Amino acid sequence: MYLKRVAFLLKKFPERVVTFNTTYGLPERLKKNYTEYDNAALFDYDFKDTEFRQNINICEQLQRKSRRENGKNVYHAYSNANIDLWFILHKEDFNRPVASNDAYVADVRRIYGLNREADIKEKANLERILKQITLEDVRHAIRRADQIRAGKLQSDCFMVGTVACYSNPDFSIHNFLKIVFHDCGELYR
Repeated sequence: MYLKRVAFLLKKFPERVVTFNTTYGLPERLKKNYTEYDNAALFDYDFKDTEFRQNINICEQLQRKSRRENGKNVYHAYSNANIDLWFILHKEDFNRPVASNDAYVADVRRIYGLNREADIKEKANLERILKQITLEDVRHAIRRADQIRAGKLQSDCFMVGTVACYSNPDFSIHNFLKIVFHDCGELYR
């Protein structure tokens, strides 16, 4: 749903139409997807270290294979700990690490005007959140994620294959969106 919102925001009909073909599941499902296009796997850390590392490794393996076979890219676009902080970064500077998957929920509800009991993963509430996100908000989120990454110490880095990762908060979704913006001729800063 988030990518559909970004595509809508980037659309300048008739000169530019952005489309994301989305499927749900693990990054390994990309093996069966479109080979004529670049691919991206969006996933969260969700405090599942083994699965997170596997997802990055799958993306790296697919990237090598895809580049070799058809010159296309496979990107990972993760959020650590989860997408909730990514939503917060669209509206506010925020850099607090968390120890549970629901730790950002109250802040998401506050920022997007949801009631205190709202399930932020429910489709209607996600739609309400996404409708409040503008193209400028996406630019802010990219900038804020860059700032979070810039504030990390090299000694806190852990490698997954050739990918440098950090404990939460950390992202690669902003790097994927930078590529999308660049390919669309949009500035993200």
